[in-house]
Amino acid sequence: MSILQRFYNLSIGRKQLVALVASELVSVIGIGVVGTSIISSSLRNQLSEQAKSEITVTDTNYNIKINQMGFGFRGQSDNAAIINAASIHESGRGITGGLRTQVKQILRNEIKAREIEYATLVGRDLRIVLNANSERSGEKFNPDNLVSDAIKTGQQIKATGLVSLSELTKEAPPSLKALKESFNQGKALIRYTATPVKDRATRAIIGVLISGDVVNGKDDIVKKTLEATGGGYSAIYQILPTGEFVLASSLNQGESENINRAATNLKLSSKGESLLIKAAQNPEGETFTDRIKLGNQTYTIAATAIPNRIIQGVNGPQKSFGVESPVGILVRGTPENALNQAIGRTVIIQLLTVLFALTLIAIWALILRRSIVTPIKNLQQTAKNYANGDRTSRAEVFATDEVGELAVNFNRMADKITRQVIRQEKETKLALQLNNVAANIRETLNVDQILKATVSNTREALQLDRVIFYHCDNYNIPQLIAESVSYEWEAASESQFTQIQITAEAKVGSVQVVENIEASDFSPEYLQQLQKLDVKSHLLAPVFVNKQLYGWLAAHQCSTYRQWEEIEINLFSQVAIQVGYALEQAQLLQQIEQGMKNAEITSEEERKEKEALQMQLLELLDNIEGAASGDLTVRADVSDGEIGTVADFFNSIVESLRSIVTKVKTSASQVNTAIGSNENAIRELAEEALTQATEISHTLDAVDTMSQSMQQIAISAQEAALVAGSAKTTATESSKAMDLTVQNILRLRTTVAETAKKVKRLGESTQEINRAVALINQISMQTNLLAINAGIEASRAGGEGQGFAVVAEEVGELAAKSANATKEIEKIVENIQRETSELAQAMELGTAQVVEGTKIVEGAKYSLTQILTVSQQIDSLVQSISGATTSQAQTSQNVSELMKQIAGVSERTSTSSRQVSKSLQETVEISQELQEIVETFKVS
Repeated sequence: MSILQRFYNLSIGRKQLVALVASELVSVIGIGVVGTSIISSSLRNQLSEQAKSEITVTDTNYNIKINQMGFGFRGQSDNAAIINAASIHESGRGITGGLRTQVKQILRNEIKAREIEYATLVGRDLRIVLNANSERSGEKFNPDNLVSDAIKTGQQIKATGLVSLSELTKEAPPSLKALKESFNQGKALIRYTATPVKDRATRAIIGVLISGDVVNGKDDIVKKTLEATGGGYSAIYQILPTGEFVLASSLNQGESENINRAATNLKLSSKGESLLIKAAQNPEGETFTDRIKLGNQTYTIAATAIPNRIIQGVNGPQKSFGVESPVGILVRGTPENALNQAIGRTVIIQLLTVLFALTLIAIWALILRRSIVTPIKNLQQTAKNYANGDRTSRAEVFATDEVGELAVNFNRMADKITRQVIRQEKETKLALQLNNVAANIRETLNVDQILKATVSNTREALQLDRVIFYHCDNYNIPQLIAESVSYEWEAASESQFTQIQITAEAKVGSVQVVENIEASDFSPEYLQQLQKLDVKSHLLAPVFVNKQLYGWLAAHQCSTYRQWEEIEINLFSQVAIQVGYALEQAQLLQQIEQGMKNAEITSEEERKEKEALQMQLLELLDNIEGAASGDLTVRADVSDGEIGTVADFFNSIVESLRSIVTKVKTSASQVNTAIGSNENAIRELAEEALTQATEISHTLDAVDTMSQSMQQIAISAQEAALVAGSAKTTATESSKAMDLTVQNILRLRTTVAETAKKVKRLGESTQEINRAVALINQISMQTNLLAINAGIEASRAGGEGQGFAVVAEEVGELAAKSANATKEIEKIVENIQRETSELAQAMELGTAQVVEGTKIVEGAKYSLTQILTVSQQIDSLVQSISGATTSQAQTSQNVSELMKQIAGVSERTSTSSRQVSKSLQETVEISQELQEIVETFKVS
């Protein structure tokens, strides 16, 4: 008979008992073994998930410093001194001492403020421009190709790498001595940021700012992780180029509740190294977990690789492990003590429950079933839901037994984990919101948009009821210029609320925190204003622009009193600082834009002025083009400006030159006219002189004849003494001869008188010639003076007056020749005047002698008449006639000599007249040549 058949044959009670016992045994076994196994597995899975969650805390703490460096150096990349230094290095010039000192101080301040080792400005040539520590300018610096990649991508890069001890020794940061012992085989883990520096005008990359923080020997990351997670184990491993895992930093709090007693430099076992290898070999940065014993405790260890690069792209930060293996591993160990104790207690309770259940099977079968199986199932389901991500799932507590205690412990653990996760999420959210606020206010450079974005984003980030921005004028009187308020509350701008009360000195980064305005030190008036706006809690932070107080950022909580958390205060402070930076950038951009506008306006005005100047110059050249060919009637249009001045000056020069040429023309014409008229006079004078010479020659012949006659008379008189008989005949003949002599003497007298008149006219003509020569000399002097003035005016005109200068030189030379010719004419005229004067004197003397001879001849005629009438007296008078005839012969001889002298003077006068005529002819030719030259100029 089968067992089942025997059970069928049992009584109902036994069947119930067997069923109860069997069901109880099954329930006990199920609860004690299966339930414990399920709970254990579920809790262990939960613990594994908790370890994974907690390693994100380590990752957050690891990246907080990198983000801070990124924020700081992104702001410094807009610093004018940094940009100026990078620009000077880019142009190949040296950086001056003042700028060098300023930039070095900025970099040193970053090192000091952020407690980092590297703050270096690198140029596009991958060489150090300036660094904060030891002087390394000019050295090549491109750790892990960060500089070249930042230049290539144009984005900020956050990276983790290895730095050698020799490299850090070159940099020589203040912390070098403390960090030396933490290096492993000469290598240490380091966090970098690479921030491009861009030219403000062209936005071209001109340099890269590198910041670096060594991880080895610093426990701030692992310590903050333990503080946030309530203990356990936290470590950071570095991977050497050989593939060996070495400890960079670690803390193990163990069972101690005091984190300051945590053990340092505790390494994982070989099993833990296998976990590190898995994490290092995963290309996506996946987190791996395992149960590992450290010391006397067992931990659920989570390990994940640190990404080699985080590039700040348009869509947010992008993690990249690259083609190379990671150089760092984050490790988090969650202790299993509480879990193991709970599982142990559960097992003991289950065993006791089995014994107790065997005794009270019939009574407590259903109670045990209800009090154990159901709660365990609920707890299991709750744990599963929690493990699947339902952070609101909690175990229902049916009783205060072990299962209930386990449920309570589970709920407490879940609450603690949830609070930690919420806190981490809140911190992360606030950090992201700070980034968003900073990004939003940096999206624009308009002051009003910056302030509106600030108050709106700040209110949203901190969940405030009202955010106000006050701007301080030159007297630090606040004015409300931006506000963001929830719709439930009254706007401060509508109630004209413009007051603020400062209880401490305003400093960069300071925040005035008031959690209860009723308990504050505010004045009654200010407190009344706050109460009118329903303000219960209050934050106030100063905003500085260029180290000057620009305004105040105020936060109001109206719904309830609020205990401000430190992270909220820090966020509010950072927002105020970021607003200051954004306003500085906005002001700087406005100045740059205004400068560019002014430069564009100036450039456009200069271009227009240049074009106008060119047009005026072309018009001037068109106007004065005729002057180059001798047209002195052209005039340039006079306008405003430099060309107008040049045109006016040119018109003056041309007018002066036209006046000079006109005068030269007139003078040349006058010279030609004067010389023409004088030429006729001189020609007539020369002809008269020739005629005079001829007449004088004839007179001289007559005088010779008369002399011969007088000699014959003398002979006749002597013969008369001998031949008295022929006296009457001789007297008659003598009377006739005397009549002829008288006539000849009278003609000679007339000729001499006329000759004297002609000589006088010759003197007057020479005076006319002298006046003409003086006029020519004056004209030549004036012409020379005009030529000199024309040369001066031409030299003032520059290159355009060279033609005038040449003409002026030729006119000057002709004037000089005219002056020389006039001087020769003056000499000739002086000789003519002198000889004419001598001739006039000789003629006057001859005239006197002729008059005297006339009287003598008249006397002789009277005597001959007496001879004819009184022949008787011939004998007595022969002697007197002989003496008279002898004297007359002598006088005739003198007259002959005088006439010879007059003939010589007349001949010389004729020669001089011909020379004067020839000189005047040359002067006429020179004057005509001068007139032909000046005729090339058009003056009307």
